[in-house]
Amino acid sequence: MSSNSRYLRLAPAVHLKVLEKPCAYNRVSDDLYELSEEALDFLNRCDGTRAAAELQPEAGFLAYCLEEGVLEELERPRRRALAVAHNEIPSLRYLMVEVTDRCNLRCRHCYLGEAGSRDLDWDILEQILDDFDELGGLRLMITGGEPLLYPHFEALNRELRNRSFRAVVITNGTLMEGLDLKKLNFQEIQFSLDGLEAGHDYLRGKGTFRRVVEVMRAALREGIDVSVATVMHARNLGELEGLGEMLFEMNVSAWTLEFPVPSGRMGDNQELMPSLEEALPFFDLEWGWGAHEGAEGYACGAHLAGVDPGGKLVKCGYYRDITGGEVSRGLRGAWLDLPKMKPEGACAACEVLADCGGGCRYRAELLAGSGGPDPVMCARMGKARPEIDT
Repeated sequence: MSSNSRYLRLAPAVHLKVLEKPCAYNRVSDDLYELSEEALDFLNRCDGTRAAAELQPEAGFLAYCLEEGVLEELERPRRRALAVAHNEIPSLRYLMVEVTDRCNLRCRHCYLGEAGSRDLDWDILEQILDDFDELGGLRLMITGGEPLLYPHFEALNRELRNRSFRAVVITNGTLMEGLDLKKLNFQEIQFSLDGLEAGHDYLRGKGTFRRVVEVMRAALREGIDVSVATVMHARNLGELEGLGEMLFEMNVSAWTLEFPVPSGRMGDNQELMPSLEEALPFFDLEWGWGAHEGAEGYACGAHLAGVDPGGKLVKCGYYRDITGGEVSRGLRGAWLDLPKMKPEGACAACEVLADCGGGCRYRAELLAGSGGPDPVMCARMGKARPEIDT
């Protein structure tokens, strides 16, 4: 059968969205492809019922889409219902949903402080899933607390089938032992791993490192993307190079290093705060994770929001008083009502603003005062910075 007589269909993991610009998004690979209006219209007609001869695509563009896995060729027509999701400006691309504030650990550095007993209402979470689909979001990050303590976790997992966004669960990993990983509908598991055994266990409890690494290996064997987030602290700096080597050998897809913010329990354990000078070189070790940005004129988190366990849309886990209201009235409306941060103070006229977005504004306020720059991001960008009082 000639290529012209084959039917073209948008690949199962690829979804069409209009963010700031038209895009095709692969929720499995997390690749985002910017499109022209003409390309969007063409892909929206690739529903598996039309042959290439009828659609008459530009040869180079078709070859690229097939090579990238955006399109698939079929010998017989098989229809896929297609829709284009339309977002807002700035677009809501990343949504962190705290399904519970319960936790089975009492980590010394947790910025949330003491664990609670609240769980997000299941009806609200179901609505969030549908609204995020309709809005054209990219990554839904399920977090807590420890999300595996959420009483409706199994129902959530079932409802994640066939969504148009990438589902990520952020976990300490200790409750995944014995879980049937084959049945998970999350495309990614992000584990918190704060050093090698000594450094991690000092924060999270004896034996937790080995338990988490065992689960990570099991997830990788099942073909699930595994990423790792590591908080740098005074007792793990000497372990970070070794940790990076271990994660690279395990084929972890992304490793991010975070400089701690002295709030919550870390505020009570400030001896764990490393100096920025000590921590700075280790940022060069991280790899993999990146954000699909595109909102000129906005500060950090232009495309990010969070939902707290009470069902309120908030700026992030730190800025809980900046809110768009209850998501039960609709995620789109809450996002439109959520105040957006714009560059201010020392960052507004900075020549590297486009690259750093002003860093973390909460950390900037805490460490450099209102309107001040984020000292950590300034250091990473090679800019002069105020001193951090640890």
